[in-house]
Amino acid sequence: MNDLNFLRLIFELGGSFQNVNNIDLAVKANVSKASISDRTQHLSKLGLVKYTKYYGSKLTKKGLNAVVPLIQQHRLLETWLYEKLNIPLSDIYDKATILSEAPDLLLIDRLNTYLEYPQTCPHGNIIPINNAIPEFSKNSLLSNQNISDTTFKITNFTEDDYLFKILSNIDIKLSDEIKILNINDYDHSMVILNQRNNLKQILPKNITKMIRIETVKETQKSV
Repeated sequence: MNDLNFLRLIFELGGSFQNVNNIDLAVKANVSKASISDRTQHLSKLGLVKYTKYYGSKLTKKGLNAVVPLIQQHRLLETWLYEKLNIPLSDIYDKATILSEAPDLLLIDRLNTYLEYPQTCPHGNIIPINNAIPEFSKNSLLSNQNISDTTFKITNFTEDDYLFKILSNIDIKLSDEIKILNINDYDHSMVILNQRNNLKQILPKNITKMIRIETVKETQKSV
């Protein structure tokens, strides 16, 4: 993986506005923690990330400017693959990654024109330049919620090939409205009720920490 694609992983884990720890990066990149440490220190010397021991890495302005075109291209390709080529939602992240070794400004321009400048990719994540990069709070993660009668709407998923393969098997989709029924004290897995299919589903913490939600107000709830 080249430096630019490694910066993309940091961005996808929220590195534009918060520190991303080495363990999460190691899992996402499928490499050792030692390899992540070497790479982040290398990127820090280049001025692309700010690395803080015990806290992780955050993109600098230079790093963000360098990676935004690649993020835009990657998510435009996801949109094209899903909407125009009918590639399954579970496969588009991996295929877009293969096609996005480096940003191509002509390709980005042509995809934007063809797709009419989409604001978000099929996973609910914004497409940079077409849309402002948001700063999410920890409270927007499903994993940080408690048992309650509150109804939540799924707004987006962390870009992660493993996650998308899992979601295709357990029938959880963007914009689903859910309630949290129980949280296991031992492993923090969560039992939710999906109101779209009326199914109770058990989600491990490594899944709930990659799902972002927003509270559904009474007047917004599906009839």
